[in-house]
Amino acid sequence: MWNFYLPVELHFGEKRIADLSHIMENKGLQNAFIICDETSVNLGLAAKIKAYAQGRVIGCFSGVNPNPTVNNIEDGLKAMKELPVESIIALGGGSSIDCAKAIAACVKLGVTGKQLLDIDRISDGLPLIIIPTTAGTASELTQGAVISDPERDLKKALFGPGLFATVAIDDPELTYSCPNFVTASSGIDVLAHALDSLTSMKTNASTIGAAVYAAKTTFQYLERAYDDGTDTIARCHMMEACVAAGLAFSQTGTTGSHACSYYLTSHYHMPHGEACAFTLDWWFRENAKVRPELDEYAKMMGFADADAVAERIAEMKEHLHLRSTFGNLIHDEKEIELIADQAMAAGNMSNNVWKATRNDVIRLFRSKL
Repeated sequence: MWNFYLPVELHFGEKRIADLSHIMENKGLQNAFIICDETSVNLGLAAKIKAYAQGRVIGCFSGVNPNPTVNNIEDGLKAMKELPVESIIALGGGSSIDCAKAIAACVKLGVTGKQLLDIDRISDGLPLIIIPTTAGTASELTQGAVISDPERDLKKALFGPGLFATVAIDDPELTYSCPNFVTASSGIDVLAHALDSLTSMKTNASTIGAAVYAAKTTFQYLERAYDDGTDTIARCHMMEACVAAGLAFSQTGTTGSHACSYYLTSHYHMPHGEACAFTLDWWFRENAKVRPELDEYAKMMGFADADAVAERIAEMKEHLHLRSTFGNLIHDEKEIELIADQAMAAGNMSNNVWKATRNDVIRLFRSKL
């Protein structure tokens, strides 16, 4: 028994942002406020979006950190306080998108950023247009957002229908300016979404094909996009893979690799995609021991079995210069137990098909020393 629900209107293709004004008019969206980071401003992307909106944008906030915090949310709310904002445009990578989702929810629910983190299910938010500039998070297709509260040393995954976009515009041309380290971290996140979806308790007939396609495409094109940022064919395929992975994990949720990533990002400041990839190969290999179908999915991706997929992930991380060990991040082995406890406490750990114990996760992280 399973359900499929995705209320997002998706527009995909090169130069689709040129349709922004028409899309907003059709959806009755006015008085939009852009949430982005400084990079989107410096590259001229925010100005381009404003121009394509043809007078429907009334302001912009660009103070989003690489891992958005409750302070970013509060600053964004202050920036738009005196304006008649009716909708939000999220522009950028996962951080800007997650921050925009949170701000849209805060406005509609009348709460602060800190208060939002204490709500179990986000029920409502302002109408939201999401325009990604990276091929990675697929946050434009999910009802989730991840926000940090530095004061509480907390990184919280928020969920609920209020975090769904009204409209998503996936234009591969906006990813052409991504530097290679962003391409690597965001691209490996696509793979983590796809493989986590296949190892979820909620994997079903509606998600397997999309997840396998996303993984296979990422294996084929991510390194090409990383090695040559002007390879537009690789860039377009990576955005397709991102969308396919989003279609899959929006229904199944994520699993072990993501559960292990949150503390690595919030405490050690490891980029999200890199943090997911840190344990991804290990999780896929272990999950295959209890879900033999993963060997069949591996063949559909072009590999002999799940072990071969895990080996390819390790090779890919080396090619992309992503960490596979802690290096000098950890100075005391006792930290391993704390990291494992944080991973075990993550809600998506229970969604993993293999029920790893605390000792299993400690063993995993000790292997990274």
